Amino acid sequence: MRIGDVMGNSTCVGCCQPLTSDVRSREHILPQWLANEVKVPDLALKHYLHDTEENSDELLRSHGLGSFVIKNVCAPCNNGWMSRLEERAKPLLLDLMNMKASLLQLSIEDRTTVSAWAIKTAFMIGSAQKSIGSLPWHLFRGLAEQPENIPVECFVLAAQLPFLPKGFLYACPGDVLPQYQDPVSWRVGFSIHQLHFVVVLPLLAAERMVRTSGVQLPIWPLDLEILVRYQSFPTITVPADLINFLTELVQAGVMQKRPDHVQPDTVS
Repeated sequence: MRIGDVMGNSTCVGCCQPLTSDVRSREHILPQWLANEVKVPDLALKHYLHDTEENSDELLRSHGLGSFVIKNVCAPCNNGWMSRLEERAKPLLLDLMNMKASLLQLSIEDRTTVSAWAIKTAFMIGSAQKSIGSLPWHLFRGLAEQPENIPVECFVLAAQLPFLPKGFLYACPGDVLPQYQDPVSWRVGFSIHQLHFVVVLPLLAAERMVRTSGVQLPIWPLDLEILVRYQSFPTITVPADLINFLTELVQAGVMQKRPDHVQPDTVS
């Protein structure tokens, strides 16, 4: 069963209320406090369309980080639960992205807060992509209704990588399986300084198995189990190639049902 839905510009993605002119807001995909932390002088945020078959990138647009905004959120959501989530996550993110704290030191409460923030941010990044037609917005709205009840359908993996360039990077590859016409999930990978996230946003209600190279740690759900497949790393000098590579390390295949005498397998 597909669980992604398309939200137009007429209703808020957080609460579904009509986006009239008096409640529509400009939501910064990266909050202003974070944009000020990660912006690099004289460098613009460049958006590319990545062709996996040709291994090439097409530049779509370029602008300042402060202009990376969307208009699908109402003011009450923007200034309410989303703002409160930012305030809770801010001190944790600042320490993690500047390598002053470790992901391994996070308490259960802190992991929950960081995961909620990463999921919220992944939805915002995804909604700004013209190539993404639908997202599971009912899971996003769950954050607004019960901020402490993070959707277990969304997987969050993270890593602290000192070789990452300072600034902000992101990638949004889809998981496409031969038996389905549309993607079964989106992987939103993004980095703020040395802190890297990959968030899996499901479009199909199905059991999944997450596989990675061991670079990223699973932080949500709290009991998330992953398969680790170690691999050699190529030399990468272009930031766009680096974020694509790191995001592709995480695979969230849908479990396929086999005959009883065959063990379930994963498809990625």
